[in-house]
Order: sequence, then C-alpha cells, then structure tokens
Amino acid sequence: MINLSIFKAVRNFQENTLVGFYMLTIISILLGAFPAHCMPINSTEETVELQILAFNDFHGQLEPPSGSEILYYNASSDPFKAELGGAAYLATLIKGLKATNPNTVIVSAGDCIGASPLVSALFHDEATAEVLSKIGLEYSAAGNHEFDEGVSELQRMQYGCCHQIDGCQDGDRFVGAGYYYLTANVVNNSTNSTLFAPYMTREIEGIPISFIGVSLKDTPTVVTPSGVKGYSFLDEADSINATVKKLKEMGIKTIVVLIHNGGKQDGLASESLNLSGPIIDIVKRSDKEVDVFVTGHTHEAYVSNLDGRIVTQAKSQGKFITDIDLVISKDTGDVIQARAKNVAVTRDVPKDPDISEIIEKYLAIEESLAQEIIGSVTGDISRNQISSGESALGDLVSDSQLYSAKEEGAVVAFMNPGGIRTDLFYKESGSEGAGNVTYSEAFSVQPFDNSIYALNLTGSQIDELLEEQFDNPDVGRNRILQVSSGFSYAWNKSAPTGQKVNISSIMINGKAIDPKGSYRVAANGFLADGGDGFPVLKAGVDRICVISDIDAFVEYLQRFSPLSPGQMDRIAVSG
Repeated sequence: MINLSIFKAVRNFQENTLVGFYMLTIISILLGAFPAHCMPINSTEETVELQILAFNDFHGQLEPPSGSEILYYNASSDPFKAELGGAAYLATLIKGLKATNPNTVIVSAGDCIGASPLVSALFHDEATAEVLSKIGLEYSAAGNHEFDEGVSELQRMQYGCCHQIDGCQDGDRFVGAGYYYLTANVVNNSTNSTLFAPYMTREIEGIPISFIGVSLKDTPTVVTPSGVKGYSFLDEADSINATVKKLKEMGIKTIVVLIHNGGKQDGLASESLNLSGPIIDIVKRSDKEVDVFVTGHTHEAYVSNLDGRIVTQAKSQGKFITDIDLVISKDTGDVIQARAKNVAVTRDVPKDPDISEIIEKYLAIEESLAQEIIGSVTGDISRNQISSGESALGDLVSDSQLYSAKEEGAVVAFMNPGGIRTDLFYKESGSEGAGNVTYSEAFSVQPFDNSIYALNLTGSQIDELLEEQFDNPDVGRNRILQVSSGFSYAWNKSAPTGQKVNISSIMINGKAIDPKGSYRVAANGFLADGGDGFPVLKAGVDRICVISDIDAFVEYLQRFSPLSPGQMDRIAVSG
C-alpha cells in the first residue's frame, strides 16, 4: 500500500480538478521537486525501483489507426495534436522506456484482441498475440472482447493450437500468447475455479509484486451468452478483495490491479478532470493494500489519484502507454513513492524492425482481399448518435441486414450500436481513391463475424424490445438499437421506465404494429442470443441463420453504392 498521507489534505482537489493537480505540483516543488503522485523517501532507506508500462484496449490495432488525431499535452506540457498509434511505433517507445530501468513489467488491462482490423481478425487475432508477445507483454486482464469467440477460443489464444476450422493460415503452428491472462473474477460454475490464474507474482530484487487480473462484471451481457455459458463473472471489487486477502496472508504488500473497467473524464487526453464512472466505486470498495489500478474498457486517457491510489488508463489502440514508476522499500515491501504519466505513441520515431516484419508477414497474406474496392460513399457516414439515439451508419448497417434477410420474410432489422466499430470515411485510407470503400474498411465497421438471424416476434414483443433499451441494469445506460428503413417509432425522455415508447407510434412500412401480430425480424447472433441486455430477442421463434454480418454489409455496398448519409428520421424523441 502506498504511503500517500501527504496527499490527503488535497485529495479532493486532485481527484476531480486541475486545481488539485497544480496544488500537488506546488507541494512537490516545496518538497524538493518531487513530481505529482509521488512521496519523498528517506535517503538512507534501501529501495527497489519498479517501472510498469501499461496499455489497454489494443483491439488488434497492428497498423497505425486512421482518424486517430488526438489533442494531448506533449513532453513540454503544451497542448499538441498528432496522429498516434501503430504497433511498430509502440514497440520502439516501449524499448526506449525499458532501457531506463531493468526492473520493468509490461501489462495490459484487457481487450488486447477482438473488434480488430482485418489484418488481425482474419487470423483470429493470432497476429496480435504474436506481436504483443514479441513486444514483451507479461500480464493482461481478460477484457470482454477476449470472450467474443467464447471461452474455448480464449483458451486456445492462451495455450496455442491451430484454429479448429481455419487452421494455421500463416503456415506455422500457433504457439499461444507469450503473456498470461489473469481472471480473478471469472469462475467455472462446476469447479468453482477461476478460468485462468487470478494473479501472478514477480519477485524483483527480493521484493514480491503481485498483479491481479479482473474482467468486466457485465461481460455476459456484451458478448454472445452461449460463449461464456457455465462461467460466472463476479463483482470486481469483491474479487479484488478476496484475492488481496490471500496475498496479504503471504506478506505481499505491493499489489497492482489490471481491470477491464474504467471511467470518463472531461479534460484532454491524460488529464483527470471530473473523473466519473464505475471505476470510482470499485477503487473505493477495494482493499487499501492495492497500490495501482490499471484500467480499461472506456477508451479514455487519464492519470488520477483516487482514494489514495494511482488510477490510470491509456486511451485505446496503442495510442498511449502509461509509465508507472514505483519506489518500494526493501525493509517493508511497501510502495513509498509512486508516480505515473501517459506517454503518447507518436510516429516520429523509427518503426521497430522485428514488429514490422511480423506485421508485414500477415499483411502479405491479407492484402489481396483487404484492398478490393467493394463500394463507395459520397461523404463520411458516422456512427455518432444524435439525441434520439439514431446514427447514419447505424441506419446503413441495419438496412444491409434487412436486405440480406428479406428473402426470409424480414420486415425490420435491429442492430446494437456497440457492434459498429468505426465510421466509413470519404477520405482514402490508402491508394483506393477518395470515396471508395475497400473490404478492409467495411470489415473495420463490422469486425465480429456475427451471423444474421431471421426470427419471429409479436408486435408486443417488439414494443418490449424497445422498452428494454431504457431498462438495462446489466449495462447501466440506454442502448438505442439502430433500425432499418421502413421502421419508425417515438420515445419520451421524461416518461417512466417501461413506458417510454408509445406502442401506437411503432410503424412498419407506414402501418402501426399489431400487438398480437407476428413479424419477421433480423438481428445478429449476439443480439438474437439476448446480448446487450435484450432478452426478449432470445424468445424469438422460427429462427434461421441467413448470412454473416460482414457479408451482408459488403453485398449491400456492392449493390447500392454510391451511398450517402441518411436523414436519421426513423427514431423520434421528445421530453
């Protein structure tokens, strides 16, 4: 546990405002230029210096992500905007940081894989596992996207083996991740054992340091439920405390939590202005012996002092790396000085040649498919939602799914917004020409390879489905489903839960739905299995698997291009 008593007088400032940051900086200067998030140490005390390099939500982003210009504070503390990220640049930065301290551990807060670009997803993220292993990642939480293809596939990613259907597409046997997934709160219901080890301990200069991995408690609601059947995802703080209790009994006093949950903040990248979200409650409920929380899931960049502990997140897609420096007493095994900062992964450094070689190997296999032009757009089509919850890209994706299922009698398609992973940009991403859409770009929008199902719901069940958007305790916030052309309805913000949608406003092709009527509905397999907290879809009958979501999207682009952003007039909101 960090001895951070000096922070207590100013903690309320520092947690939520820049005032606190400057106040801590002033105190640091008065104490002899110790940086924020740090304590002076007794000069006669023997210590160990540990450097933790952390990232989160990498999502298989091997190549530099497009549209990734971010405003952040540079090394001179000036606001600066730049394109960030790219695995080869990330590797170069990590090598440089590791060179400053031989006692370095590289960790992740999860979602290393899943929702990945084509160059990784085509190979079931084996490419990403190979790259992150080469970079030197040692421990990772299992994020919700690690479970996208189910527990058995995650076990394959950990232990190795060729994919049961696609084999080893690069010609080499997949040996598994060279890092360890840690799952303190993912429990097998039959054996009561955790999926992977709950923690691992590294001894550095005789001092034990433990790393606990914690998954998102709500994972079963945001992945296909059948893929995690037989496993319980327990409360994050309760699982942390149960694990810490064991570590304390072993005399371990330096503890780092890698957790796939986080918060939001209002400042620039790496500030901590008005930090909010579930991580606050988790940290405050967790045992005080935890020194550092490396967080993820919310794709934010922050470094905060919360309840006396350092809490960090490094955006997503390898755009930042968090440099956490701990000074540990050799006498007590406790952290006596701690500081952290987010370092931008800029592209003004050489690419790491070893990482570049791995990526080029996979790109060469993927290239012919990835660069095929399959359609065109007249402008950017965005997934950003307006006040009603509708988005232009959500409309387009829903339309593609309805079109694919029309032969099965579908009259409406519903699409979860979280499954739409990026925008369709007019600007060329390579040499395809402005406005043209490549297979790779389309795949980035729909990367999960979900199947589209047609199933029957009654009009009353459709009304219930729409109400479930606003009564979603597993997720804790509204999730407005995207809907296809010909379907419309209105909802009222001020109406009570369960009564936000007037059933008389629900129209299909200009006609009000009949509560007792039967309607053919299209949805991806994740939704059709009750994912995202929409159990009524699981009750749908006469279901037929139609096509994969990416194939539906590609076929629609091929048939109806050029496509333009729509009017977004399918969902109305009042109140």
